[in-house]
Amino acid sequence: MIDIQTKIHDQFSIEFKIGFSGREGVKADHFDVNSWIFLPNGLDINQQTYSKDRFFSDMKSNIRLITPAFSMKEMVTGEASPLHYLGVALKEVLEDASPERMGECEFQLKLFGSIFKSAIRNEATRIRNHTEESLLQERCLAYASDARQVLKAFRDLFGTIRADNSEITTKFGFADEFMSHQVEIRTMRILKALNRSHPNSLEAVSACLIGLLTEEAQYKKKCGYSRSIIDDEDNNRRLLSRHSLLKKYIESALFLRVNTTQDGTAVKQISFSLAAGLAMMVSLLVTMPFQKYLGNYPSLIFVILVLIYMIKDRIKDLTRGLFAYQLKDKYFDTKTVVSIKEKPIGWIKEGMDFILDDKVPEEVLKYRNRSKLEADNNLLEEKIILYRKKVKIDNELLRHHYVYDFKGINDIMRYHINFLTKKMDNPESVIDCLDENLQLQTITAERVYTLHFVLQFKWEDHVEYQAFHVMVNRNGITAINTNENED
Repeated sequence: MIDIQTKIHDQFSIEFKIGFSGREGVKADHFDVNSWIFLPNGLDINQQTYSKDRFFSDMKSNIRLITPAFSMKEMVTGEASPLHYLGVALKEVLEDASPERMGECEFQLKLFGSIFKSAIRNEATRIRNHTEESLLQERCLAYASDARQVLKAFRDLFGTIRADNSEITTKFGFADEFMSHQVEIRTMRILKALNRSHPNSLEAVSACLIGLLTEEAQYKKKCGYSRSIIDDEDNNRRLLSRHSLLKKYIESALFLRVNTTQDGTAVKQISFSLAAGLAMMVSLLVTMPFQKYLGNYPSLIFVILVLIYMIKDRIKDLTRGLFAYQLKDKYFDTKTVVSIKEKPIGWIKEGMDFILDDKVPEEVLKYRNRSKLEADNNLLEEKIILYRKKVKIDNELLRHHYVYDFKGINDIMRYHINFLTKKMDNPESVIDCLDENLQLQTITAERVYTLHFVLQFKWEDHVEYQAFHVMVNRNGITAINTNENED
């Protein structure tokens, strides 16, 4: 199946997190993601101003494994728990610190941190979205208790390391600091959300949450970990940089090795060679009669040969264009091979083209949801980009590569819109109007451009659509509205 999450990543980029989950018992799964991007004509985006290279530079992807799903309680209980696997790897490396065992221990350490981040995020999200006030205190108490249990179990394991083993001690310290920071982030967000949605219940639950935060603050100070300090700009600047590095370090266990090349290069080159050969054959067939009958007029022959050479180039270009058009549905612009430790587990193909309005399926236009005024695209002159993606996952290689059951991969795409904003008008405009007392007033209104994204997901016999309407001005992204449907 395919799962998608969309959010504003920063002021000038949209993040699409697409999860491709393979079916258990099926050797390989294939997925298709087709994206139609409708751009306002005023942005001056077309084939001449917005090349494929520019588009793929703006559309950046990170390919990673889907984090194994555990609750916080499950992380430290049982022989199939992340804590158990980490303990086994740590025991082996303490017995023999070979590079292979050290690498496996570091991998298990990073994965433990990644699973904890996912588990505490999911539980914090459930609490923030909770509507029954009667159970809110119970859930917050369980959240704090489970977080303490995981941290204690992990730190007890950390305490078994010999003091002279500085390499392992350092790496455990990175994971410990990262996890402590995750507790702080998620707990703070719970408190802020409850203050907005359940102010009457905040007093009853804040004690346990603030108690957890206080304990972690004292622990971080004791260990010398990075922590926020009010009115200390230099410290807080370093804090952000430190947390970013820790996040990259921990999550590097999930990121996959990728190798991107042009797709169908050999076939395309052969087709282009055939086009050149066909053009040469036509030019020779046309030249031969003129040479036979006009051999006594060398000047005329020279002019005719130049004209035929010009025609030959046009024939070659037209034939190449025809071959390229016929091949574009089968071959894409790029092909990315995805690997775990040099062993390929699948590939991702991507292609981008500008298309005309009459090439857009009716179902897609329905999700674009043009108003009656916009219905005629000859007036609107929207430019339409079709971004195609085809994904193959080898489930057997993916699921059986580690002790964990990795269900699939996440393709985290970030579309940067900086280039699209270059020709936008001022972000605000003034409007003159009369107020209730019939007095002239001047007000300001926000000027926005809407980028419409319609995504089609296909796997097996299933087809799903989602639409995202992104409001943008010269200062960046202001909002994203979503609607979706299934066939």
